[in-house]
Amino acid sequence: MRMVPSPTSRLTIAGILTGLAATFLLSSPAQAAPRAPGDFTGHGFDACVAPTQSVMDTWNLRSPYSVIGIYVSGSSRYCGDAYQPNLSKAWVAKNAANGWRFLPIHVGRQAPCFVNNPKSRVQKKRMSYTVSTARSQGRADAAETIAALVKFGFAKGSYSYLDLEWYSRTTKCDNAVLEFVDAWTEYLHSHGYKSGVYSSGSAAIAAIDAARKAERKGFTKPDQLWIAWTNKIANTDGGPYLADEGWANHQRIHQYHNGVDVTYGGKTINIDKDYLDVGKGSVAVQQNLPCDVKMSFTSYPALKLGSKGPEVATLECLLHRQGFVTEVNESFGSGTVKALDAYRASMGWAPVGHTTRAAWTALLSHGTNPRVLKQGSVGHSVWRLQRALIASGLKPKLTGKYDSSTVAAVKAYRKARGLTQYSTTESSVWSLLQRGKTAD
Repeated sequence: MRMVPSPTSRLTIAGILTGLAATFLLSSPAQAAPRAPGDFTGHGFDACVAPTQSVMDTWNLRSPYSVIGIYVSGSSRYCGDAYQPNLSKAWVAKNAANGWRFLPIHVGRQAPCFVNNPKSRVQKKRMSYTVSTARSQGRADAAETIAALVKFGFAKGSYSYLDLEWYSRTTKCDNAVLEFVDAWTEYLHSHGYKSGVYSSGSAAIAAIDAARKAERKGFTKPDQLWIAWTNKIANTDGGPYLADEGWANHQRIHQYHNGVDVTYGGKTINIDKDYLDVGKGSVAVQQNLPCDVKMSFTSYPALKLGSKGPEVATLECLLHRQGFVTEVNESFGSGTVKALDAYRASMGWAPVGHTTRAAWTALLSHGTNPRVLKQGSVGHSVWRLQRALIASGLKPKLTGKYDSSTVAAVKAYRKARGLTQYSTTESSVWSLLQRGKTAD
């Protein structure tokens, strides 16, 4: 038998802690500046113009995307500052608070052999073939992007991604590009920031990987590579352009589909689709063990008077957390019957004296809900969601990561409950789970 604090004592302690928390929050500093892009594995997109807040809010709740690429600096941007009515420090802070991650992009000098489109309203500047000049230009571009990162409120340790458009490779052109990239990377590192490079797989990405393979003397490799290879497959495979052993430790972004109109919640954006595996990737947190009992099972069985086992302890712990029992053990006794029926009454359900899928679903999903969960999300709420979906009759894997099996289960649940067919978990899904609505 596990003795747990009485509901009264728990409420008293909770009240003290709430007061202390309120005092701390009132005296604590504002939300920390975001570090772009952080630790994540999942979907992102980039768009020429940073969307309006209304679009960002809608896509936050409805789309599978957690990351947005934004053009923060560089004289060669097609959508420079004059074409960015929404992008600001406040815009970054607001969307970071809602869970968005960012890929800051710098479009500055291009390869010396780059050929401009004469019809484009932006004629991109080119770096010099002369090594010393190319290196000086790389440092100047790095200084410019650092100023933009500070302007938009990004923390030290953030990345800026140098956008090098496609060019026809030659040894001479590659050499200038590699010297520019080396100087860009060293300057960012010396000022506490990280270096990323975006380019076509067959252009700068291939050149940089060749430098790695050749162990180019004095070359400081960028920290992440963002490969444009439009094979329409959402992964971080480098194909024929980037060897598997290069930038293999959560250091890749793949732009896999370009220039497509995509709509969520009635809001349409023309985007390039990206898939990321960056930082440490999406890593599940360790499960909580309230009442020191196991919470995760591949099924939640029907329990009744006389039932025994760890699932009974889980049930009693869930009831305890809402104030219906004071003791947690592995025996379903008369006290458990009374507590369960009292819980059912609080939900507006008739007493039955045994567990049902609806009761399991509601109990397991109970808690404070995040604004949204989607592929790549981690945290205790993901564990809670996976358990509730299992209780509702579905079969997500118990990983603590919002992975493809969780996406499939959420979509199945939304379909079963008549919700729009998105892959996200937000208030409409939590509301149904917490009212005990199952998947059939």
